[in-house]
Amino acid sequence: MPIIDAAGFRVVAANGLGRPSNTSTRSMAYFRDALYVGTSSGNVSGSDDRPRILRYDPEGDTWTTVYESPLVEADARSFVPDLNLIMAAKAREQRHGRRQRNTTGPVPRDVGFRSMHVFQGRSDKEPALYAATMSRPGGIILRSEDGETFSQIGEVGLGNRDLYSFRGLTSFDGRLFTSPAGTVTDEWLDRNIAPEAKVYVTDDPASGKWAEASEIGFGDPANYAIYALSTAHGYLYAGTANPERGFQLWRTAAKGDPPFTWEQIVVDGAGAYNLNLAAATMTEFNGALYVGSGITGFGYDTVHDIGPASAELIRVHANGSWDLIAGRMRFTKQGLKVPLSLLGPGLDDFYNSVVWALGVHDGVLYLGTHQWEAFRSVEVNAPQVVGGYQLWGSEDGENWQVLIEDGNGNPADIGVRTLASTPFGLVVGTHNQSRLLKLLGRRRRSGVDFPDGCSVLLGS
Repeated sequence: MPIIDAAGFRVVAANGLGRPSNTSTRSMAYFRDALYVGTSSGNVSGSDDRPRILRYDPEGDTWTTVYESPLVEADARSFVPDLNLIMAAKAREQRHGRRQRNTTGPVPRDVGFRSMHVFQGRSDKEPALYAATMSRPGGIILRSEDGETFSQIGEVGLGNRDLYSFRGLTSFDGRLFTSPAGTVTDEWLDRNIAPEAKVYVTDDPASGKWAEASEIGFGDPANYAIYALSTAHGYLYAGTANPERGFQLWRTAAKGDPPFTWEQIVVDGAGAYNLNLAAATMTEFNGALYVGSGITGFGYDTVHDIGPASAELIRVHANGSWDLIAGRMRFTKQGLKVPLSLLGPGLDDFYNSVVWALGVHDGVLYLGTHQWEAFRSVEVNAPQVVGGYQLWGSEDGENWQVLIEDGNGNPADIGVRTLASTPFGLVVGTHNQSRLLKLLGRRRRSGVDFPDGCSVLLGS
């Protein structure tokens, strides 16, 4: 099938799917002949901010809310600052005094829904939809048999309420796998680094019982998180984040009882070291595993002082060898690596900090970026704010063409967060930072005004 060009895409939802505070289409799944989308909110404080799971009916072109975060009483964790923003918050306190937050009354339990997957476990009568929350009281896994009613399975945080969320719900050889994401305490929140970087597995998620499928960090303490899980070549792959030497890629055949034996495939950020901090997304295409990497955020890790750097894309083969598809030419342990696409870091755009989404639809590989040029435009008081996510496509994995750029006309749509293949087309979910851009613009006395909330595009 040919690549879907820009004219083949249309917006089927905007403004946070009717709730502008919903900034990200964080997860998607095709279930019971419909598309399910889980949103997230950057800052939740009341019922108007609640993230939701919505169902899209392509025949009627309509959206229905099937689940939204329940409200709970606020506690010490409800407004703790993000670890990446703590230094900035301390600086503001010194200038303006501590900012008080209203901690009375109910607040949304969940910040968003980070991962979704359709799976039939040992006690499931038929495939069920599983969804993982991002929650300050501790991450939860939800289950729905009909797409209408969702219920919690298992303990909060698998027994550890400091565990913020779960990412990468992935099925392999009759089992469901996931990895913890983020830590929340009474003092701070880190949205990415988990209390322990492990892979968990179950063949019966409805029971709420999970087992450890790997040792912590695969034996390397510098692997502080497992960012992505995917399958290829008859293996389950796991990509890490490592601030010391760059991401690592591991795989297992998952034979026997957990924990399983894992094999290291890629080390040292594929030769770019910690400038390739994290393996952010992976997918199988034409018999190979494609791995998108970079530094999350604005190409600079403030906690570990890494960067700036731009995104890269590699391709891993069944024998463990790998190709550089897009990125910086370099010598590695496997010899000289030249980008086969002839695209440099960031796919020739410095502001593409990470490949955030990969997906296959009708025999074509699609790639979505996280792009932060809009923030740079505001920071330097540029006469015009430019930037926004890019969507790319390739029929062979080596020759790429950009399909949508500049956030599809909205520079505040800075990332493609999710891609989903459905019978009715390729679905693209965005991440929007309009409110943060407006705040930065007011501080710099430059007007910034873009639509709030994430968007969903359908290409066919």
